Amino acid sequence: MQRLRNAVRRALEAQGLLKPEAKLLSAVSGGADSVGLLWALASLRETAGYRLAALHVQHGLRGERSREDERFVRELCAALGVPLWVEEAQGLGRMDDAGVETRARAQRLALYEKTLRQAGADALLVGHHRDDQAETLLLRLLRGAGGAGLSGMRPAAPFGGGVMLRPFLDLGHADIVSALSGMGIPWREDESNARPCTPRNVLRLTVLPRLEALSPGAAERMGHTAESLAADEAYLSAQAGALYERALAPLAPLWALERPAVAGAPEALRRRALRRWYDQGAAALPSQGDERALSHADTLALSALAQSREGALRNLPLGLRARVGRMHLFLERQDGLPLLPCAAFEPLALRADASQYALWGMRVRQTRAAAGQPAPSDAFCAVVPIEVLAQRPVFRRAQKGDVMRPLGAPGGKPLRRLWTDWRVDLALRPLWCVLAAGSRVLWVPGLATAEELRATRVCPGALVLEAASSFLKNTSQGE
Repeated sequence: MQRLRNAVRRALEAQGLLKPEAKLLSAVSGGADSVGLLWALASLRETAGYRLAALHVQHGLRGERSREDERFVRELCAALGVPLWVEEAQGLGRMDDAGVETRARAQRLALYEKTLRQAGADALLVGHHRDDQAETLLLRLLRGAGGAGLSGMRPAAPFGGGVMLRPFLDLGHADIVSALSGMGIPWREDESNARPCTPRNVLRLTVLPRLEALSPGAAERMGHTAESLAADEAYLSAQAGALYERALAPLAPLWALERPAVAGAPEALRRRALRRWYDQGAAALPSQGDERALSHADTLALSALAQSREGALRNLPLGLRARVGRMHLFLERQDGLPLLPCAAFEPLALRADASQYALWGMRVRQTRAAAGQPAPSDAFCAVVPIEVLAQRPVFRRAQKGDVMRPLGAPGGKPLRRLWTDWRVDLALRPLWCVLAAGSRVLWVPGLATAEELRATRVCPGALVLEAASSFLKNTSQGE
């Protein structure tokens, strides 16, 4: 029992929970692993002083045997002086039904989280051990998991506003059974564990014993592999997270990444950043469970797409697609609509008394011109003389029928043709704000100023407009 207590003590100390103020919740099925965990927690409680409660989830899959497990847990908790929560899982079906293991696990986790919150506990402790870890790694390997999946179960992981702790990951099931037997502590046996009725049971009953016979200590070494991969994955995930934050473009309702930053990143970081980008974008849609997840093939294709030619497309789950723009990678609906709802933009009249205007993706600062001030020479600045101000220009989104004669051009063109000349992405065109008088576009911030705003010197009283946006800097013709 001392090995079990030491394992629990280390787990609690690592989280700063070995103290009187801590509230702990222990999941107890009645099996040896959870019983050993509860006994270790109860014995440490005498010196540490934390508050301890237990939770039993009644799955009801084994009929009266399940009810006997519950009665056993009730008696055990009463003997140890541990308050007990009992929760009922619903609609799981029968023990041998397809998918019952997955459904039971999902309900169990939901009930764990619910009870953790209701109990106001800091941590939920579960009895997963080294052999469980080996089974988990093999199951995930069979599913084709990447680094995150092959990192296995974590000793500590955020859960339900607190943390889930697995103190026994360095101990085998035999170690726990030996500790309980040595002290004459009873536990319940789930007879279904002896039948190959689930993939995990097949691994436990057949595959792992063969691996241990072939290479003694295999389960322990698989645990070491998971621990090593977890350390690698934590570093790569942190680097990919930093890449994602740098590349995420402030273009709502569009969901976009700046393509050069992602395309130039190492493959390991690019894949992780793109998966995070897809996952967070898909989270804006109604939940559809596992259908949301990207397959390995989707991930590889998305990574290759980030380095593809402008205009390339890739269909993705949930009716979404990724599209390569000039400077951005867009996640959009397969009908071409933005991922997020597009808010209406009411036209903003240019006013002599204004100081700035908030447009889509940019801010425009306005000042009064000083006498003799040189006229600005790039598309991020425009000067509106008094006579043009009298025409009541407004900032609005581009619309059908707009025309413009850019500075220095021999004549005017429909704005829809100028978008093409400027290589502006299709997704951006309906959202980009322009300054217009009627159907005449006077200024497209960051791209062009109209010929009628040409001036070598600024006349007193004119308005000087300056656009500020990192997005515009990255999207302008100069790249």
